[in-house]
Amino acid sequence: MPASDGVPDSAPGSVHAADGRYDDPLLGLVRTAVTTRPLEDVVRLIALLESSPEHTRTLAEAVRAAGLDRSVADVTRLAALLTRPPRTPAGADAVLRVAAGQRPLDEVGPLLRLLHRTPLEPHCRQTAVEAAATGRTVGELTELIGRLATDAAADVEADGRVRELPHAAPEREASFAEAPPRRAPRLRLLRLDPVAHGPLAPLPKTAVRHAPAELVVRVAALLVFLCGAAHAPRYWAGLSHGLLGATLVASALCMLLGLALPTRAAHARLGAAAAALVVTAGLGAGQVLG
Repeated sequence: MPASDGVPDSAPGSVHAADGRYDDPLLGLVRTAVTTRPLEDVVRLIALLESSPEHTRTLAEAVRAAGLDRSVADVTRLAALLTRPPRTPAGADAVLRVAAGQRPLDEVGPLLRLLHRTPLEPHCRQTAVEAAATGRTVGELTELIGRLATDAAADVEADGRVRELPHAAPEREASFAEAPPRRAPRLRLLRLDPVAHGPLAPLPKTAVRHAPAELVVRVAALLVFLCGAAHAPRYWAGLSHGLLGATLVASALCMLLGLALPTRAAHARLGAAAAALVVTAGLGAGQVLG
């Protein structure tokens, strides 16, 4: 049909106009409307055809024209419009199934990548992938996989360059901007460093006050431990079971208290000191009384 009749000689997509579909004026009208009118009108047309069971053949032609004759970007936008509530994704699935299963390979790769970047229901992306995987020969599928892998690697490399370039310059500018040209803070730090970290800096009063106390506690703990070790029975022969058991318990308890004395908790240290005093006094009294 000549171009003057309003039907394009070649549609924007991949299907040529001379495919026989213009022999039927109804199908030619539907195809022309779907390929030339705005996407919102196409959505309304598909919705009206879906609501009329007698237009099943016309609906199939509209879906086919939308999937094959619109551009890849238009197919993606049309799928997004066809999934808006209250519509179901059935119309979008039909369009994507035709587009991914019948368009040339050099258009299917960009279509799949664009669908994964567009906010769509996961079911729509799955439909497109399944159509591309099942509607092709093994050779075509291998070629499509290679194209997608190459495009993905190129996208990753491009994203890396884009992310690296804008961040490198601001970091250098920020470092120069944040570097203080004034010397006053540096002089203040030099004046404070010897006081805070110098070898001749005096210790805080609290540290000086607590140092002898810690030393006394450790010495007392060592003495209590040695007291328990010294009173441990060396010869078990000739000792009654009661006396032997009491001596062993007292010696072991004394050594344990010696280990518990250096603890940091004040109440635990006080309890250990009181118990150590009682046990060592008992051991000393037993030693004196024979």
